This record gives sequence, C-alpha cells and structure tokens, in this order.
Amino acid sequence: MEIIDAQIHEVKPPVPVDEKYGDAVRLLVGVEICREAMDAVGVDAALLFAPQEYMDAAVARYPDRFAGALTFDYAADDIEDQVANYRKRPGMLAGRNLVANAVTAELRPEFRAGKFDRLWAAAEKYDLPLFFSTHGQADVMGLVAERHPRLTMIIDHLGLSQSPVSPPRPDPWDRLPGILGLAKYPNVHVKFSGAPLLSSEPYPHKDLWPQLHKIIDAFTPDRLMWGTDFTRMRWVPGPGAQLAPRNQWRLYSDCLNYLRDTSELGASDKEKMFSTTIRRVLRWPKPA
Repeated sequence: MEIIDAQIHEVKPPVPVDEKYGDAVRLLVGVEICREAMDAVGVDAALLFAPQEYMDAAVARYPDRFAGALTFDYAADDIEDQVANYRKRPGMLAGRNLVANAVTAELRPEFRAGKFDRLWAAAEKYDLPLFFSTHGQADVMGLVAERHPRLTMIIDHLGLSQSPVSPPRPDPWDRLPGILGLAKYPNVHVKFSGAPLLSSEPYPHKDLWPQLHKIIDAFTPDRLMWGTDFTRMRWVPGPGAQLAPRNQWRLYSDCLNYLRDTSELGASDKEKMFSTTIRRVLRWPKPA
C-alpha cells in the first residue's frame, strides 16, 4: 500500500550547517534528513509546507517523492498571476491559507475583513487546491464553500486546534461539530493529521476512534487524506516552539501506525486515506 504524508514542514538539522558550505548544501542536508525519516517509518512520498527554496530543493532531488504547497501572500498585488502559474513550477500542487492564528487558535481579522477573497477567487478560477489552517474555527469555512463551490478545499488537522502549537483545551474535541458541518459541501475535504495529539492515552491511542469515526462517517475516506506534521510532535504544548524532552514526543512511527495497523478500518479505506484521495484531489500523478 502506497503511503503519502500530506503534511511535513521543513526539517532542519539539529546543528546548523556551517555557512561556508552555502545554501545549496544547507537545503540538501534538510531534505536528506526528511527523506531518511520517511524511509525509517515506511512513507513513500510527502507534501511539503515549507519555504519555496526548500520545496524546490526536495522536488529537484526526489521528484517522485516530494511535492509542495505554498502559503501564499494573500495581499500580493500579483496574487492572481501567482496562483495562475503556480502549478507550472515542478512539483508544486496546491496553496495554503492561514485563516486562523495557530498560536492563539483565533480567527484572523483578515477573514472577516474580506482580505482573503482575492486568493480564494483566483484559486477557484485557476483550479488550484487550497489547504486551510483553521485551528478550531472550521465552522466559518462554510461561507467560503458556498461562495466558491468550484474551489477545492482541504481543512488542515481535522479542523481542530491542536496543542502544540495552539493552547491546550479542556476538551480537544469540543469544536468537532464545526468540521462535521462542512461535510455537506462536496468541495470540502479534510486532512487527517495530528490526531495523536488529541489522545489522552499512549500509543495506539485507542481513545481517538469514537471521535475519528464521526469524521470518517461524515466525509468518507474519499474526502480524507492522512498526514502527520511530525516535526510539530516534538514541541512543548502551548504557545511557542520550544523542544520538548524526548520522552514527551509523539513519534513519527506512532503517527503512522495508529492508522495503518488499526482494525477500525478496512484495507480499502486505508488505501484511500493514505494515497488515493490525495493523488486524485491534488491531481498528483503516481510515478511509473
């Protein structure tokens, strides 16, 4: 079964690469660390959310294993031209819109002010899929789905705020109705990422499944794509990006195996969530 990770950020070496080696070597070291982590757990390919130079370096070195999604500057004067031409760049498949603040889990004021509208309209016009980071504010995305019915939308991280980076919530599932309410819009999909952070039990995180089944039943695996965001699994809960003690990390392997090895889903559903859906939704060709 092919396994594609729908979210990895830039992976940096624990010790910075000496500047004398230049940016090309610095980027290459980061790409190789990422590739080796994927190899270690059995991930075949990954979608990167990272600076453009890192995504370009990864795609250039491993074109069959990496693709990219850019967090667009929604206020750029040439945003329509950027969106129109982005998929012409090798391996670049989608964009991302940060509609909520990850650190506070609050909706950004730009949403209500209409400042994202040009980005949404351009992405719909040029058929560029957009990922939306809502951090628990997924309920507002119904407005976008209604206004732009031909826009391919993917809601990050189950539509929930997850700690880290967002502040811990007494009930991490209290915003679940917001994402479930989006299932009626056929252009809305969900990135099944970060789930182990919502568990109060050790691996294999069996307490997740009563809630995860609600999302699976609402959207079906045809509209779900698995991911990890595994670099975030090393951080201290709450605001900030401080490295947690190693015994508090959620392991990359656990973020994969809780789903791959479960008996809660059949093989066909797993195959869709691990690879078929993301390839179809992003129009990402499978290597020969």
